[in-house]
Amino acid sequence: MNPQDPLAQLRDIHLPEPISWWPLAPGWWLLAVITFTILFFCVRWLTKRRANNCYRREALQYLAQIPTSQPNDSLTQCQEILSLLRRTAKTAYPQLALESDLTSNMLARLNQCCKSTAFDATLRQQLSELPYQANPEIPKTLLLQFIDATQQWLKTHHLKNAEGGQHADI
Repeated sequence: MNPQDPLAQLRDIHLPEPISWWPLAPGWWLLAVITFTILFFCVRWLTKRRANNCYRREALQYLAQIPTSQPNDSLTQCQEILSLLRRTAKTAYPQLALESDLTSNMLARLNQCCKSTAFDATLRQQLSELPYQANPEIPKTLLLQFIDATQQWLKTHHLKNAEGGQHADI
């Protein structure tokens, strides 16, 4: 090497050490705490919602188990559906005391718990006239309409708050 060549005396560029991920910066710790807090409250809300809607799922399962294929047993099926509605309403709205209401009054009061009308006036009238017939005969179309209306009510009714009487989405 030539002693007079100053470039020969230069050393290579040495790179700094790579930046480590640990320890984390305070902003990452804050983001982690916020994320875990949000996840905690979301999971808590979902489990509470699932527990609050348990009666709804059970009622829909029971409704699906009611056989509609037997035409001669339609009165029993209708009574089972009415009994299911009364039990579900007693669970969802214990303050309403629907057990002693007539069928048409009960269905009208259940309509008030829904945004849309599940049990229309003709269905309520036809169901309220059944106990006063000598041989109550329930047409298959009426029974299917009643099952559909019951299913719609079970899926869409909202619980009322105890203090204000306002509907609360669950």
